[in-house]
Amino acid sequence: MKLEFSNIKESYLEIKTFLENASGKKINGLNTRIAEDLGLFGDDNYFLLNEFAEKYDVDFESFEYDKHFESEGELFNSFRALISILSLPFFLIAKIMKFIFPKINIDLSNLIVSNSRETSDLTFGDLIVSKLKGEFCLRKNTLIEI
Repeated sequence: MKLEFSNIKESYLEIKTFLENASGKKINGLNTRIAEDLGLFGDDNYFLLNEFAEKYDVDFESFEYDKHFESEGELFNSFRALISILSLPFFLIAKIMKFIFPKINIDLSNLIVSNSRETSDLTFGDLIVSKLKGEFCLRKNTLIEI
């Protein structure tokens, strides 16, 4: 994709302002992640991406939301919360035993409930490239010539 520098700079500034206004946080570079760095999880990133697509006329038809983010239901799963609450006493007892008997090897990783699946997030750079191209695409899969 061949572009003028002025188009890239304009898109950079527009999307930077858009994301900073939406999140209330500063963009630190092209690798700034929407969920992990800007704190836009669940419905927040879903609505942000819808607004982004409408505002900048970007086709997100090929975008697979589940591949990049967890939905609101996954984030606040009542079953996951219940398991975490029920495992808390075991976690505390294991921590105390590990403190009292430091030579005993106690694996605490099974007591901590983690995210149900891995996601890849999207970056500030991905949104810039998507705007410039007019359709969703990842920055790592795009070559830009100036």
